Amino acid sequence: MSALYNGSAQSVDLKKQQQKDRNDETPTQENLTQPLVPEGKKVRQYMTLDNGNNGTVIKPRDRTLGARLQLRKQLIKRRRWLVNVEFVMAMTGILLMMIENELFYADRSEKDTAGSFVIKLAITVSTAVLLLAICLYYRAGIELRMFDGRVDDPFAVTPLSTWLSLVAELAICAVHPFPGNVQAEFLAVSGGLSYGSVDGILSVLMMLRLYLVGKFIVVHSQLLNDPNTQSVTAVSHVKVNIYFVFKAALNKHPGEVITAIILTMYAVSVWSMRTCELYYTSMPENTSVSEAMWLSAITFLTVGYGDLTPNTHCGRFIAVSTAMMGLCSTALLVAVIARKLEQTHRERYVHNFLLRMHLRNRFKAAASDVVKYTVKLCWLRKRGGIPVSALDRTVLQWRLTSAIRTMRSSRAAQAEVEEASVGLTEVCQLISTLDKRQQAAQEAQQEMVQKIDALHSQMTQFLAQARS
Repeated sequence: MSALYNGSAQSVDLKKQQQKDRNDETPTQENLTQPLVPEGKKVRQYMTLDNGNNGTVIKPRDRTLGARLQLRKQLIKRRRWLVNVEFVMAMTGILLMMIENELFYADRSEKDTAGSFVIKLAITVSTAVLLLAICLYYRAGIELRMFDGRVDDPFAVTPLSTWLSLVAELAICAVHPFPGNVQAEFLAVSGGLSYGSVDGILSVLMMLRLYLVGKFIVVHSQLLNDPNTQSVTAVSHVKVNIYFVFKAALNKHPGEVITAIILTMYAVSVWSMRTCELYYTSMPENTSVSEAMWLSAITFLTVGYGDLTPNTHCGRFIAVSTAMMGLCSTALLVAVIARKLEQTHRERYVHNFLLRMHLRNRFKAAASDVVKYTVKLCWLRKRGGIPVSALDRTVLQWRLTSAIRTMRSSRAAQAEVEEASVGLTEVCQLISTLDKRQQAAQEAQQEMVQKIDALHSQMTQFLAQARS
């Protein structure tokens, strides 16, 4: 009895072990989300979740789908918060830079004062925070890619374009006026050398930070905040980025978007032109705004009257950039206007429908005229004794020829309209016509088969009678 009990217990233990092995080999949802590197390897794990100071840290083999979604949501919120920090720091640095420049325009010796040093030091601090936020933003993006790709190697999911973009953003946002009065020699337009501060050029280049405004708008766009965006983009393989949001905004609000772009570029051009001319020429400060506005306007509109020209290489560079921006704005404006003037699908369908009705009525009127004038000419020819002038007969022949020409032109124009207006309604009509023709062909074929069978039976009877 004890032997039987021991044997049954061993069999139960064996079944439990086999069931455990099968469970380990079965690809469950938990096993599918395991990292691609062994646990013993020292790598930074991409799926950890810390809930509070005394909370639970979810390890890669203990996480659930809800924890993964929560971690992904936290990464997206962190990126949005970092973009807010970038925007605030960039705008703060630009505002402090503009204040320091205005103080310099009022007093040329302001660069050596303690106030200028403090303002520039604040600009440097804001720039350092901005650069740190940019690095953390890219780090959050890489972690999000690692999370989506379920890998632990950041280089495996980060393309070269991302690293180049990081370097470019750091290089653009690192430019700012440094604390102190840094002087350098510049090549003047006349060919000589001039001695001046580098803050003018650095201030103009600092305006490149305005690209963060577009980044801020994209991150806070409703298209990205919609919870259905990620699922739709995953199915359609369409990237919802700054270009997608810009095209969507341009399609929805074309007038407002183009107006904002033109005014922003014009304001930046005016300020940059004024900064270059005031820093390195003896332009009076009281007339600098009006002259910069006029010079930027005629350059932006590609008019160029020639009454005002930039007197520095920096100003010439701004003039060339303004002309290029004006050309791009004009092309964008023309494209939007052309699209607005284009007929919608409903308007095009109604126009084609009315045009076909007009051509059909014209064709019917011309056909009736052809019949009418043909009858008149035949009647005149059969009147033997009644004299008819040659002029009346010529007029009738001319009217008949004109009616025939009108009928042919109406038919040709109607065919062109029908070929050009191929929409859903026309496709349905074509399918219906083809279906009717197919049914008629099948009926004709069946009738022909019946006739052939009848003919075959008659021939068979004729041959039988001939043999008999």
